Amino acid sequence: ATMDGDVFVLTEDSFDANVFSGKESWLVEFYAPWCGHCKALQPKYDAAATELKSNPNVKLAKVDATENGAIASRYGVQGYPTLKWFSATTDNSTTPEDYTSGRETDALVKFIDKKLNPGEVTTEATMDGDVFVLTEDSFDAN
Repeated sequence: ATMDGDVFVLTEDSFDANVFSGKESWLVEFYAPWCGHCKALQPKYDAAATELKSNPNVKLAKVDATENGAIASRYGVQGYPTLKWFSATTDNSTTPEDYTSGRETDALVKFIDKKLNPGEVTTEATMDGDVFVLTEDSFDAN
């Protein structure tokens, strides 16, 4: 895999060997180079990767779905950007979890922290721009 800053760049040749090595969990962004939402997400995704790079249990990667269609279709990617969580703790090789949280750096980092430390329930509401994002865990507390 090559690197773009702190984000791994995966292709059809490098995807399985990296994501399914069993050592760490991966958040993978499937994107298209022409996609406006992808371009808007990129600096935030890059910042999350930089913030988390010292954690040996997680890697952030991106896949150009227009050049690696076999991987994109394997995971049912139909729109961009699509983010998928591949957990090292479960056999997620065929069914990764869809990432549906916010598109801000702190939302990405909090999602990953919660995945890596599932016993720690946060009751804080996250922010997506000026909007509070509530989950089952934070709804009653807020």
